[in-house]
Amino acid sequence: MKSNIVFWLIFFIFQCSYGADDNESWTKISIEKKLTYSLKLELSQGLRFKDHISTFKQAFFEVSLAHKVSNGLKFNIPYRYTIFEDKIKHRLSFGTSYQYSFKPVILKYRIKIDKLYENGNLIRNKFTIKYKTGKKINPYISGELFNIYITDNNSLDEYRTSLGIEIDLPSKNSINIFYTVKKENVTNASSDEINVFGFSYSSKI
Repeated sequence: MKSNIVFWLIFFIFQCSYGADDNESWTKISIEKKLTYSLKLELSQGLRFKDHISTFKQAFFEVSLAHKVSNGLKFNIPYRYTIFEDKIKHRLSFGTSYQYSFKPVILKYRIKIDKLYENGNLIRNKFTIKYKTGKKINPYISGELFNIYITDNNSLDEYRTSLGIEIDLPSKNSINIFYTVKKENVTNASSDEINVFGFSYSSKI
């Protein structure tokens, strides 16, 4: 079962990688600390490369405070400090998510509002379907829409479709291997389609 999931994921990624405008590589390391029963602190650091994974795109540092309201409902406030090749950006966000489980399937919806100091706010809606195999490998698929809100204009700017596998490791550690197709500037005639190959590591302390 495990080998079949990995095989079809790799096959799908290589099939979709042809014809894209560019390939990117995303990596992230996260550490999560439980402060109280309902309050958690998460620290993250990430690196992203572009131009077929040959050029530095950005590095970011993020701190996030999450409050668990109930078994399925959660609020979080992340702050991100991002370093680009020629500039630095700050981003404060507010997000809420709701997760519903009917074994072995988990459904999750998240809405997130990013404060973009240059050009308004970014509203992100994401929906994820995860399949819990009962083992340590859990495949998932997700879709996300990005809407830029500037005064009286609310236009779709980007969308992403992702396919990945979460792998549970000992001592409350995990890794996430994923492939994302994202389309930027979708309202323009010259929109770009980009493949993203990603890897993240998470640890709970």
